[in-house]
Amino acid sequence: MHALKTQWYNHSEQSEKNVGSSKGDDSRPRLVVAHFMLGNTYPFTEEDWSATFDLAEDTSVDALVLNLGPEDWQSSQAQTAYRLLASTASKHKLKLFLSLDMNVLPSDPLLLVDKIVSIITVGEQSQLRWGAEIVLGTFGGHALEDGWKEVIRGVEERLGEEVFFWPSFFLPPHEILAKDYVDGAFYWNGAWPMGNQTTSLKEDQAFLDSDKPYMAAVSPLFFTHYGTEGRWAWNKNWIYRSDDLLLPTRFLNLLALPRPQSPSIIQIISWNDFGECHSIAPVRGAQPGSEAWNEGMNHEGFRWMARYFAERWRDSRPEVGTDEGVTTVMWYRTQPKDMIGEDSVARPNNADWAQDLINFFILLPPLAHQKDKFTLHVSNGPESRKSIRLDPGRLNLLTVPFVAGKVSFAVKRNEAEVVLSGEGKEITEGGGWNYNMWSGVFTAKR
Repeated sequence: MHALKTQWYNHSEQSEKNVGSSKGDDSRPRLVVAHFMLGNTYPFTEEDWSATFDLAEDTSVDALVLNLGPEDWQSSQAQTAYRLLASTASKHKLKLFLSLDMNVLPSDPLLLVDKIVSIITVGEQSQLRWGAEIVLGTFGGHALEDGWKEVIRGVEERLGEEVFFWPSFFLPPHEILAKDYVDGAFYWNGAWPMGNQTTSLKEDQAFLDSDKPYMAAVSPLFFTHYGTEGRWAWNKNWIYRSDDLLLPTRFLNLLALPRPQSPSIIQIISWNDFGECHSIAPVRGAQPGSEAWNEGMNHEGFRWMARYFAERWRDSRPEVGTDEGVTTVMWYRTQPKDMIGEDSVARPNNADWAQDLINFFILLPPLAHQKDKFTLHVSNGPESRKSIRLDPGRLNLLTVPFVAGKVSFAVKRNEAEVVLSGEGKEITEGGGWNYNMWSGVFTAKR
C-alpha cells in the first residue's frame, strides 16, 4: 500500500469511552465512511472541496477518512477541509477524521501529535466523534507499540478531549484486540478476498465477536500497476479478485448479520484512490501516475451501489421501493484477462484470479400484473445471449461471461417491450494491461 489511504468516524453524541462494551446496544449509531486520499489533493481549491462534500453527501456518506501523509501541503489541505466544514456558512452534515499513513509518516509521537492537533484545531466541529471522543485512525503503524499511548495522551492534553483510537493494524486479530490502547478495530484487507475465492466474512469473524466496535471494509475492486522505473517506481503491480459481484456481495454479507453482531461502521475503500482503482468518485485533483488505467473508466456505478447499500444497511431502506422504476448497474473489465499485452510493466500479479465476466445489478419494481415477466438480454461481440429471467420486486445480481467486442443490454417485459436498455464500453484486446473496470448506471421511471 502507498501513502494514499484513509479512514473515518462518527458524529454521534451518544456513547462513552466504554462504548466497546455496548456493542449489542441497538441504539448505537451506524455510520458509513469513505477512505479519502489527501495525496491526490495537491491542486485542490476550496471549490474542489465543496464539490467533494456535496458529492459525498449525495452518496449518503457520513464522514470522509482523510489519509494523511508527511508533506506539509497534505496537512494544509486537511486544514482547509476541516475549516470549510466548520464554517458557519457550511450547510454540510459531513464529518472528517484523520487516518495517519504510517507507511510514510515518521514514527515520532511528538511530531504526530503536532500534525494531528494543528489540523483538528482549525475546525473542531468538523471532527467525527464516537460519543464525545475524537476518532483517530491509522493505516498501519503497529510497530510504534506503546508510543501510541504517548500520541493519544498528547492529543488529549492539548485538545482537552478524549481520543477514540481506531487503527488499521496489519496484525492477527487477537493481537490487535488485546492492545489496551486500541478502542476500535478496522480490518483493511477485509474488503477483498486475499486469495482466489469469493468474498466472505471468515476473516472478519474475530472482530465481529469482540466487544470492541468494529469497522468493516468494502470495496468495488483492486488493481494497481506501478513498475520499478521512472517517476512512479513504486513496484506495486497486482490485483485482488474482484470480478464476481464483489461490492454487492460484501455489502449483502454484512447486511445479513443480526444487528447486535453487525459492525459499527462500514468504510468504503475508497473515495478517490485512483492508483488502486477502487475509487467510487470521479477523478478530481491529481492522479499518482495512474492515468493509463483510469482514462475512460467510469466508476459512477460503484458510487450508485455504495449509496444504495449504505442506505439499506444504515437506514433500513427497503430492498426495492414500491414506487421505483427499473435501475441497472453494469460493470466489467474491458480487456480479456489472457490477452497479449504491450506494456513496459509486467502482467499484474494474481492476474489469473480475474474472471471475464459482465456484472449486473438490477432493481425491478413489484409486478403491476401477475402475468408479466421480466428478462435480461445481453449482446457482446458476435454473440447475443439468451434471455435470463429476472425476479420482480427485488434486487437481481448476476454475471455473464464476456468476449472482446461491443456490449449492450436490454431489460424486457414479456420478451417484447423494452423497458430499459443501454450500451457499455467496448471490450478490446491489445495495449497496456488494464484490470480496472468500467461501470454504468441506467434508469427508467416506472
